[in-house]
This record gives sequence, structure tokens and C-alpha cells, in this order.
Amino acid sequence: MKRLLIMAALCIVIVSAAAQQATVVHRSKTVFQYDDFQVGRVLQPFGRYVNDTLNILLKDASLCFRRGDKIYAADVSHVLGVRFDSIEYKRVGTQMGLVVAQRGYNFLVRVTTIDKKKYQEETRGGENLPFFEILPEQGGGFFMELDREPLREYEQGIPLKETFYFLNRGEVIPAVESKFKKHVRPEMKQAFKNLMEDRFWSWRDEKSLTQLLMYLPE
Repeated sequence: MKRLLIMAALCIVIVSAAAQQATVVHRSKTVFQYDDFQVGRVLQPFGRYVNDTLNILLKDASLCFRRGDKIYAADVSHVLGVRFDSIEYKRVGTQMGLVVAQRGYNFLVRVTTIDKKKYQEETRGGENLPFFEILPEQGGGFFMELDREPLREYEQGIPLKETFYFLNRGEVIPAVESKFKKHVRPEMKQAFKNLMEDRFWSWRDEKSLTQLLMYLPE
């Protein structure tokens, strides 16, 4: 009887941990983050900014702006991020990552892109992806040409994947144990090791990752 109770307890723990770490597939009806282009503020160094009509392309989380009936990919080499009202994105390489948590100068951001592999599996084909083609244009910048009617709504929604990063005073740290542990403050290394042994903690869980902000140098 005692052995059965122990086994039952172990099963409950395993199921609970698996449920917490299960990945939820988010979906989008369009290839953009927002249904319509919105007025946003592009943040630049030294407190500079420019307002424009913006959106984020889910193909690669790139920042886009619109001019008439053309959509352009923004040159983000001198962009720190973008703000839509109270929602802020930080630049992660060439991608825009949504700020989901902040502690001092440390940020946790989430980059959302189309899960190409899952989309191909669901549609049983790899060529009919609802993406834009980015074509070079003379005079600088890029414009995007519609490919296979990407603005139409998709009945089931396009599957998305989320990738998390930490920003420590501008330095990008992937939310991966082998990358993150190199930046843990010396006095927090033992606490970090203990946290990694917690079966209810997960690198795929946003709330779990938020706890790590206090482990980074301030």
C-alpha cells in the first residue's frame, strides 16, 4: 500500500511538471504582428526618435513601415527599439523582441516568428508559405512584394514560435542555460544552480525566465 502511494505521488509530480512545461502553440491570422499598421515611435540612440506607420513581419520579426501601397523593411542598424503606446520592443540583432519583463537595465524579451517547420507539416508542403519576398530597391532600403496573397486570413491560423532573450545593458543573451550561466553574478551562482534543479522551473516558461533577471549584473 505504501509503495502504491509513493508511485501515485511520483506520477502526480511528473504530470504537474510536464503540464507546466508544455508548449502552447500560438497562431496568427495574418503574417503581421498587428492586423493593421499602427503609428509607433522608433527609438534611436541619444534620445532621438521618429514616428511612423509600423508593423512587425512575423516571417522574421523584422520591423516594417508603409508608404502608400508599398511595405518597406526598415534598416534597424541604428534602431534601439520601437514603442506602440505602452508596448515596447527591443532590437535583437535584426529582429524586434517584445519586452515582457524588466529589472533595472535588464530586460526579458520575446521574439515571435512563424514556425516554418510546423506550418510545412500542417500544409504538407514547403513551398506555399504565406511570406513576403523582400526585394532590393535602388536608392536604399527594401520593399516587399506580395507572395501568394499573404494578407488573407488563414482559417486555422499560422503557427508561431517564441524565442526568449535577455538584454543585459544592451548585450543579447539567449535564454539557454549554457549561455545564461556565464553572466550570472558570482554571489548568485549557487542560487542559480539550485534553481536549475527545480523540476517545476522551465526555460520555456515566461514566468520562470522572469525570475532570472535578478541573477544578472545590474
